[in-house]
Amino acid sequence: NYGRRGAVIDGKTVLGVIPARGGSKRFPGKNIAPFRGRPLLAWTILSAQKSKYIDTLICSTDDEDIELVALVHGCRVLKRPPELATDTAKSEDVLRHALSIYPHDYVVLLQPTSPLRTADDIDRCLLRAVGENGCISVSDRGFGTNGAVYVATAQWLQYNDFNKDLKQYVMPESRSLDINTPEDALL
Repeated sequence: NYGRRGAVIDGKTVLGVIPARGGSKRFPGKNIAPFRGRPLLAWTILSAQKSKYIDTLICSTDDEDIELVALVHGCRVLKRPPELATDTAKSEDVLRHALSIYPHDYVVLLQPTSPLRTADDIDRCLLRAVGENGCISVSDRGFGTNGAVYVATAQWLQYNDFNKDLKQYVMPESRSLDINTPEDALL
């Protein structure tokens, strides 16, 4: 349980989910590749652990190496079923699976490929979701979603997928890095 500071958002519980499958074809080992001195996944775990509002944090994975990195950094691991560990699996389905095991009122998707997002970014996105179906982070440069933070109510997510009709939380471009290639990891 990570709600150490006792902060509650709208009287609801918050599940943080880091989806990190092992089968990246373009960048093998991407989710645990080194980035500025630590595995990529560790950056997301550490920022999520500092969130005021995340009550439970899990890493959803099918990969033993990713599982080990998550556990070493103090994150619970949820074994992802094979059908949710493919190139075509939807993030929303991964979240629905996590919510079926760890029921919460809100769910936050935190991709490990966005290492520069902060706990404050997570918390501000959550606050913007209060009274709404959800909120997604976007770059202040106007390039659309930056992949860093997705928030939804569990109820809304049952029947919907993330889209641009949700509230938006604007993040500076300096924290909107999305790592998808080995070259990105050198930035």
